[in-house]
Amino acid sequence: MKDHFNFEGSLKNFFFKGLDVESTSALVVTCLVVGAMTFLLEGAKMLMLYWSARIAQNPLTYGFTDTEDLDDRDDLTASLMIPSSLEQIRSRRIKYHCLGMLTHTFNLLTGYIIMLAVMTYNVWITIGVIAGSGVGFFIFGGLRSNMQTKYEGLKSSIENTSNFQINLVVPEEQHI
Repeated sequence: MKDHFNFEGSLKNFFFKGLDVESTSALVVTCLVVGAMTFLLEGAKMLMLYWSARIAQNPLTYGFTDTEDLDDRDDLTASLMIPSSLEQIRSRRIKYHCLGMLTHTFNLLTGYIIMLAVMTYNVWITIGVIAGSGVGFFIFGGLRSNMQTKYEGLKSSIENTSNFQINLVVPEEQHI
């Protein structure tokens, strides 16, 4: 295992024993694949932010009711429709939580694969990772600002969950 970055055009045992990258074209394809994985990781980070915002969203802003004729609503009152039941709210939050769990698992797996790719100490692979991350942040960064604008009311509630504290109130002892 190398302990310094190198500019070699071949990789022995890339990820798995026997998976060798020996030609320049194979190295370019490998760099593009690793860069694409990094790009997808940036997109999955934004998706995770979206799921978190949807979980914390006020149920009164879902805009769903039991009525089938949803075309009669005007845009002004559409966001004020009360959900039909608590069970609908719970199932929606569980759905977003499960989707967030799957997204988190994808982020973890992809992050470890990218880390292993960079640990080959090949400069070209590292450039592919940096380029994929940069392009991904450029593309998905605009979505982040749009999401923060859309869910501005939730921003404080999302930030408060990271600083969660429990304050216990212990009653004073009663004297007999």
